[in-house]
Parts: sequence; C-alpha cells; structure tokens
Amino acid sequence: MFDLPVTDPVLVFAILLLTALLAPLLFEKIKLPSIIGLIVAGILIGPHGLRILERVGEIQMLSTIGLLYLMFLAGLELDLEQFIRHRHHSLIFGGLTFSLPLVFGTLLGHYLLGFNWPAAILLSTMFSSHTLITYPLASRMGLSRQRAVTTTIGGTLITDTIALLFLAVIAASHRGDASALFWGRMSVGMIIYALAVILILPRLARWFFRNIASDGIIAYTGVIAAVFTCAYLAHPAGLEPIIGAFLAGLILNSFIPENSTLMNRVQFVGHSLFIPIFLISVGMLVNVRLFFVGGEAAMIAGTMVFAGIVTKWMAASASGRLLSYTHDESMLIYGLSVNQAAATLAAVMVGFQIGIFTEHVVTGTIVMILITSLAGSWLTDRYARRVALQEEKKPYSRSDTPQRILVSLANPQTAEELMTLGQFIREKNSQEPLYSLTVVESGGHVEERIAEAEKMQARAIVRAISSDLDVVPTTRTAIDIPSGILQTMTDQRISAAIIGWKGRVSSHSQAFGHKLDIVIERSREMILVSRCSGSLNTLKRVILVVPPLIEHQSGFETAVHSAKNLTQQLGCSLVIVSVMPEVEEVAKIIEGIPPEISGSEVTLRHWDELLPWLDDNVSSEDDLVVLFSARKGRLAWRPSISKMPRLLVGRRPGVNLLTVYPPMAPEEDSSEAAGARGTETSSLLPAENIRLNMEGYEVSDAITALLESVFPGQSDVLKRLSGYLTDICEREPAELVPGVVLLHSHIPEVSKPTAFLGINREGWQVRHTSAEARVLILLLSPKDASPEVHLEALSNLIKPLHRSETFEELLNAESAEEVLRAGWKDM
Repeated sequence: MFDLPVTDPVLVFAILLLTALLAPLLFEKIKLPSIIGLIVAGILIGPHGLRILERVGEIQMLSTIGLLYLMFLAGLELDLEQFIRHRHHSLIFGGLTFSLPLVFGTLLGHYLLGFNWPAAILLSTMFSSHTLITYPLASRMGLSRQRAVTTTIGGTLITDTIALLFLAVIAASHRGDASALFWGRMSVGMIIYALAVILILPRLARWFFRNIASDGIIAYTGVIAAVFTCAYLAHPAGLEPIIGAFLAGLILNSFIPENSTLMNRVQFVGHSLFIPIFLISVGMLVNVRLFFVGGEAAMIAGTMVFAGIVTKWMAASASGRLLSYTHDESMLIYGLSVNQAAATLAAVMVGFQIGIFTEHVVTGTIVMILITSLAGSWLTDRYARRVALQEEKKPYSRSDTPQRILVSLANPQTAEELMTLGQFIREKNSQEPLYSLTVVESGGHVEERIAEAEKMQARAIVRAISSDLDVVPTTRTAIDIPSGILQTMTDQRISAAIIGWKGRVSSHSQAFGHKLDIVIERSREMILVSRCSGSLNTLKRVILVVPPLIEHQSGFETAVHSAKNLTQQLGCSLVIVSVMPEVEEVAKIIEGIPPEISGSEVTLRHWDELLPWLDDNVSSEDDLVVLFSARKGRLAWRPSISKMPRLLVGRRPGVNLLTVYPPMAPEEDSSEAAGARGTETSSLLPAENIRLNMEGYEVSDAITALLESVFPGQSDVLKRLSGYLTDICEREPAELVPGVVLLHSHIPEVSKPTAFLGINREGWQVRHTSAEARVLILLLSPKDASPEVHLEALSNLIKPLHRSETFEELLNAESAEEVLRAGWKDM
C-alpha cells in the first residue's frame, strides 16, 4: 500500500499518534511503565527496526519540541519555594552526580578504553549529565513538589549545565579555539543571556497576563512562544536550548499556578503529544544489532552502561545518606537521574562530528541510552509509587472530613475570579468537586432571575471544565440569600465557603453588610470573603495578617493551611504580620503547618499600627492581603477586627483583600464554650474583686485599687504589678466590646487564674480603643499555667459579654452581687 519508510507527513503523524496511544496501553497490561513502551515502540518502528519511520524531518522537529517541552515542564512544575528552602540539597546532589561519574568515567575511558584525556573527559560528561525522561511518571503520581523530586530537578540543572559547558570547552579546544577571546565571549554571552531572561521575561509575563491574555488560547500561545524564544536565544550565548527552556519554566513558574486552567493546558499538550513523540524518537536512535557486531563496540557499550548505572547509583545513595532521605527517596532520585538522553546525545554527536569519537562510541551511547532508560523507568515507577504512598500518610489535619468548597456566585463580573480562588485553595489531590451556588430570592419574576443565574452557572462550569475540575452547580430559591447559602452548606456538608464582597457597607455597625454578616455569624465552616480587583496569578506577595489570640482558636491550622496553599499556588512569597510579643509564636506555628513556605515576619507594637503599615507597604497590583478575622464572641474577636476590612478598602480602594474566618470545631459553640470545659473556675471572679463607682480614679490608680483585694499591704507587689498592667493598657489593651477593656498576663504571685472587675460610668481614656472604657477587667494567671488554663479563664470572662444587654446591666449595677448576676454568678 505504501513504501517504507513512510514519508507522507499525514501518515507519519498518524503512526506517531497511534504508537503513543497503543504502546503505553500494552505495556501497562504487562505491568511495565508506559515510558518503556514508548521507547521500545520507537526501536521497533524506527530505522533500525521495521523501518516504518525515519528519524528525520517532521519527527526530528517534533522530538526537539518534545525535549524542550519536557525541560520547560520540569522548571514550571518545580516547587520553587522548596527548591530555594532546600537549595543546598540540590547543590549537594548536583555536585555528586556530576563529579563521581566525571572522575570514574575519565579513569575508565583513559585506562580501560585507551582514550586520550580530552576524549576520556568528554566521555565522562556523558555519564555526568542526565535527562529527566521519567519525570512524567513522578509528576503523574503527584510528586512534582516532593523533596526528592525537587532535589533531582535542581541537581539536573546543575550537572547538565556544567556538562554542556565542558562540551563547549573541549570542542573549542579540539578545534584550537580555546583562546582568551573564546573564554571571554562565552562568559559574557552567558551572563548577558541569564540577566536578560531573569530581568526581562518576568516583566513581560506580568504585563502580558494583565493586559493581553484575555482568554486561554492567547495565554497558552504566549507562554509557549516565550519558552521557545528563550530556548533559541540560548544558542548564541553558548548554551544548549534545553537550558533556555528550563530557565523559562523557572521564570514562568510563579505566573502559572499549579491548579490553574493554563497549567492544565500546558501539561495536557505536553504529556499527550510532544513528550511521547520525543520518547518514541529516543527509541528510534537505537540500533541493537550493532551491539553484537565487533568486540570493540561491545567493550565500549558495556563500559558505558556500567559506568552510567553504577556512578549514578553512587551519587544518589551518597546524597540520600548526606541529606537523611529515606531509602525509597534515594532510589527515586536514582531512577530519575540514571536516564541518559538529551545532553548525552548532544555530547556524543558533537564529539563524533569533530572527530573525537568513533562510530563505536555512538553505538555504545545509544545502547547506554536504551538500558538506562529502561532501568530508570522501572526504578522510577516502583519507587515513585512507594514515596507517593508515604506522602499520603502525612495528613496535615486531625480531621478526616473531606474538603468541600462552596463558591457563592452573585456577580457575573467576579464569578471567574471566585472560581479561580476556589481552585487555588482546593487540595491538590482532592477527589471532591467544587460546588458553585447561585441563590435567587423568591418573589416576583423569579423565573427570569433563575434563568440569569443558570447562565452565570454555565460560565462557571465552562471555566472549571477547562481546568479538568469537577463542578456541582446549584441554583436554588430561598426566602433570602443568607438562608439559601446556609442551607446549601448544610445539605452538601461544605467545609469552606468563598463569597465575593463589593467593598461597600451600608452601616458602620456591620463588617461587610447585613446579608454577608448573617452568613458569617450563623455558620461554623471556614468563610473566605474575597474582594480582589486584579489577576491573581500576577501577584508577588501574600501578606498574612494574624490578630492577637487567634492562633489559640480551633480552626486556626485549617485556615493557615488554606492560606499557605493559596500562596504556594500563586508562587508568591509570604509575609506574616502580627502584634508583639506573639509574632514569634505565631510564625513558629505557621511554619509547622504544611505546605512548606518560608516567610518573613513583621512585628507591630499594637493592632492600631496595622492600617498605617499596610498604607506604606502594600501594593494594590502586586500584593494580596489575607486578613484572619474572628466571629463575634470568639476569643480573638474585638470591634477593631470587624471594622478592619471596610477601613482598609476605604483607604485603599484597589487593594486585593481576602478575609478569612477560621472554622469552628464541631463540638464548639461560642455561647457555651466555657461551660464545655471541665476546669474548675468557681472562684475566678469573687465579689471582693469587684469595685463599683471608680469615677475619679486614673487607670493606674484603678488597677492598684482592684489588686488590693488580693495583695493587701504588699506595696512593692502592688506598685510593680500596677506599673506592669498600666504599661499593657497603654500598649495593647484588648477591647472586648466598645466600653469594655481587658488586661491579662501571667505573673508568679498568684496560684490560680484570678479576675478583677472595675466600673467607671464616666469612663477612662484608653489608647487604641474605639470608645471610653467604662468597664475594666483584669485577668492574672500563674506564671507556670498552661496556655489552655489561661484561655479557659479568658473564655469564661468573655462569655457574658456575648449578650448585648450585659454592658448596660454592668453600668446599672449597684452591688457586686448584681454584677455577678449579669453573667458571672457561677464563677
């Protein structure tokens, strides 16, 4: 029907696609990695097998594209945060995986094979370098950000770059061109190239994503054009294109979040088309028959295979022991790094063309590529599965509740941004769909409004499907919007809800507005209120604002995990902002919650300094402010926290703001939190520690007068404690509700938590509060008391203030007994 080899481009492409489809299916049936199937299939259909195809023309072009695409994906999927955090791991492995094969390969080449020193050194660089042929196996198992994989990728960049530099130098030396001019030209070219890519590409990418990439097709085309431009420009700088493609992937890493639609498209095209064709083309290079022709070819091939397999094992094992990796992680590094292809082919072809190597070395190289690729595929498949199972046994949370995210859609202009936010917060390996909701209030013209809601849902579904994400769309009618959202959260067992906010508030007594405030107050789940005005994937920093005491609330770890997940997806740096002296403790807690992200800390002396600091340090274009907040009645709640979103948006209309309310534990009820605990607190606030009619007292005098009931006649103790608490009052008073101020601390002079309460109907002027303090509460716990004991006492003191009438009852009280009846009777 047709002559062999096939030359018709349509049929050539059809054969490649059929091979890419059938070979993995067949080899998976016999329990072998699909990569082995593609390489073996390449041998069979190639010029040294059945001669169906020749490795020329279209195939060579597609193979080159596949190799560059593979290196681009390696850089794009690299966990830059972990790479930077563990960069010394990559340096150690990169140094060992280059130097050990270089030394042993050079000695074997010179003394066993009889090569001269330049040829022996060039031969050894072929063992030192490696190609991440089996990286797609690890990537598909969700290990692209695992430390062993990250270390291998970083080491690959190091060893391949050095190996290609050795190739350039030896080739120039062999041609007699190793002059000072050559060295200067190559050094300057590499420096200019690196600086140009590192400085120019991020700026172009940020401008492109903000102004040009309006749809997925344009975004994908722009990204791929940038990659291949960077790859080509590496040539004039004296580098191989694979280095340029990898560098482009690293630069674009922070612009293409892992769970984004664009990342899905990039990976889909690469893994389904270009990378399989590259692997098939690697197999087409192999001429197995030459291995059995002549003793010299067999000797060279055997030596190369031995050196490549043994020295890479030595480097992986030594690196694993030095870095305290598990055996499975060390073997995964070995499986990823033993493969020889791209840089090895570059070295042998250049060496053959300039006369350093003979045809026997080319034959031995192809055999080495075949055997190392087969070994690497088997090892990577085996140990990637083991490491993936180990990773699954590392839950970040004590809760086994599935993560179910609800995205409430009300505005077509923000629907896409909210769905994108849901994608980024969603767990990478979650099997749960994203729930999108539109609530239509019952009443007139309800059918028309339902139709409009369904149109918006349709756009959300299209957005999600393009990211390979399942969506459960829901449109429901309800008597009001809060009821619809809350009922859906209950029906679908939602764990987190994302709701948009326009940035306007109808009343200064509200945080976001009547409807949104109701959802927050009546829900237990994590609520994320989004007010973002720009593209998320062009952000540079996530500024995490942590108010005092919120780290002690249930749900804090879950909220931090979601915030760090978002930071990692966006490729941003993390800045933690908190109030002294808690910032160190907060930073330590946050550091221990996965994923690993290094962050810097900013310490404020008082909560009131937050807005001025944000004014001076936040960019509306480059920063996302993630503000942790608390529901009213929770331990960390205070009026200033509720006001913060509207104050911030009022001062900075263009700010990107995400306000996060941590989830409440299933057994927790803010109105009964204290009663649920079992610690004895019957003597927390005795009647003798209550003082009425403290008008005319200064704050310091009032504190002294309150303390006298416990420390009578102890003037030194009273003076020291009064000064200490007065200082707290000036620096960081806790305003529980307007008019009620709490001062609390640990001191050695008490043996159990002890509270004091003073009332001044005229009020004290206290800095950093929204109103005059008419009720002053002191809480002193033993120096060695655990945080749980102190927080339990705090909860008991705060509980009565949940009732709006408590404050008036305190001001109208005429005796300590009436104060206790306002809510502290049982203390």
